[in-house]
Amino acid sequence: MTIMESTPTAEELAHELLTLAKRQAGRRLIVAVSGTPGSGKSLLSARICAEVNRQANEAKADICAVLPMDGFHLSRAQLLELPDPDEAQRRRGAHWTFDAASYVTTLQRIRNDTERVLAPMFDHAHGDPVADSVCIEPWHRIVMAEGLYAHVGAEPWAAATQLADELWWIQPRDAELTQRRLVQRHLDAGLAHSTDEAELRILSNDSLNAAYSSEKRIHSTRIILN
Repeated sequence: MTIMESTPTAEELAHELLTLAKRQAGRRLIVAVSGTPGSGKSLLSARICAEVNRQANEAKADICAVLPMDGFHLSRAQLLELPDPDEAQRRRGAHWTFDAASYVTTLQRIRNDTERVLAPMFDHAHGDPVADSVCIEPWHRIVMAEGLYAHVGAEPWAAATQLADELWWIQPRDAELTQRRLVQRHLDAGLAHSTDEAELRILSNDSLNAAYSSEKRIHSTRIILN
């Protein structure tokens, strides 16, 4: 399989998605967008989806929506119920600190249902997911499912990965920029109170999660340099 690797604009990627959607013959197009922490997958997914809706120029409603995997984080209360709650809180963001089963079920419904599908969204202000905050409507013909483990081929994630029509991997071009993004993210979220503390968190958690996501992912249909 030929893997496309390039640095396209959001406008070009949106045009590509609209072209792919037209070939689906009424079937919803699911695009799994993944990449290591700090790669910019969330921001890029939002930009592409907004551009799809602009180009589609639908008079009544948007046709693209984003499903963020972050909404499927286990809550802080659920982390406390795990065998090692201290480790669970320290490693929050690791693959085993997500409700993967709910993510799979939600994506299956998005694939098969013609009714509205509700999903959680992570509330960074409160540090926990909020139920029913994402709404996938029947007229959303393109859904961008973005998250760190959206390309993982190991169970329980594999069942969701296999539902995707396209697998887009976001590859950072600048490691230092990615590091700065992560440091600032941890500072903004209150997860670290200094640059040194943020960098330690990256080393002890984000880098481990990145390694798992990279090692377990299946072949991408497109690699986007960002």
